[in-house]
Amino acid sequence: MPETATLDHLIDQVRAASESERNQARAQTPPPVVNAQMEDPIAWTVLFGFPAERYFADPVFYLEQNLRQKLWKFENVEDDMPIGLHVPAWLGHYPEYTFFDMDVQVNEKGVPRIRKDHPLTKTPDLSLLQPVDFETSGWMPRAREWYERLLDLADGRLSVSFMGWNRACLDLAMQLRGYEQLMLDSFERPEFVHGLQKFLVEQRNRWHDAQAAYLGTQVGPTWIADDWMAVPYISPGFFGEFVLPRYLDIERHHGTIGGLHSCGDQAQLQRFLLQIKTLGALEVSPWTDLVQSVANIPDSVFLVIAVHPNDVLVDSPLQMERKLRFIAEHTEGRRFCLNTSGLTPIYKDNREFVVRINRWLEIARKAFGK
Repeated sequence: MPETATLDHLIDQVRAASESERNQARAQTPPPVVNAQMEDPIAWTVLFGFPAERYFADPVFYLEQNLRQKLWKFENVEDDMPIGLHVPAWLGHYPEYTFFDMDVQVNEKGVPRIRKDHPLTKTPDLSLLQPVDFETSGWMPRAREWYERLLDLADGRLSVSFMGWNRACLDLAMQLRGYEQLMLDSFERPEFVHGLQKFLVEQRNRWHDAQAAYLGTQVGPTWIADDWMAVPYISPGFFGEFVLPRYLDIERHHGTIGGLHSCGDQAQLQRFLLQIKTLGALEVSPWTDLVQSVANIPDSVFLVIAVHPNDVLVDSPLQMERKLRFIAEHTEGRRFCLNTSGLTPIYKDNREFVVRINRWLEIARKAFGK
């Protein structure tokens, strides 16, 4: 059997699903869109029983598995997300860490492990960091080969996107220096912290310039994921002094920051984030107060409201209804979508996983009058 026979069949199945009436109806779902997000790749390693190491090493398997996952979710989960013919050339959540000589590995379930002993951790010396080269730094040779191999396999039948640089500067600085030391630096050597954050953003911007040249496109809107953007781990003062100026540098370079993500409590930082004039969307994480966020954030900013996985997989129907009606009540008149944070099977029987997701989705639709 040819190497791509299974792939060809899966592409045909996904195309048929994407052209179905059921999918067209999903694409026209009135707001708010409700999305049950899987924890990628951890949830899939449980549901399909494969090692994550293979997922990120075998391009044929990766592409086939992405299509299997699309079909599984479309056929089993009754959310509002249509199935499509796009696959990201993804290598995990933290490729940009490797650009600064921080090794990233995943265990068989896909849980990442990131190097914690960078030389900068011991010595606050920016000369220990090398400029990022789009061709040679960290995983870049691997990323380019991965993308080009997936393009070849897709053969125009799927759209394939090159990997992104998601972190801005805060998460990278925390990993390079260590949390306790970076907090001390902000008092003892603030110029070093400014220099570190500025260097990281300069490298990010240069990388996007090189990415655009490689893809034959233009530098355009970006989005930021910095999970340390969370109180009380950092203070509003720290964010305003050391991080916000760098976000504004990113905005100037890209023209637009389409959205911001952090898993933590961002409520006390929202007044700073609103200084990003092009901000299109802001995530309200499960740890961020919704009522305060709605009061803080103007109607012009789209809200991405995320709920905790336990709200979906553990709560009783009555608890689900109470929480979802609370969200509906406090978002009336606002533009928003409702996402679950990444879901992972926690039951011996994966059918229970599906039952609970769909129960939550049904209650959500009733709460929002859909």
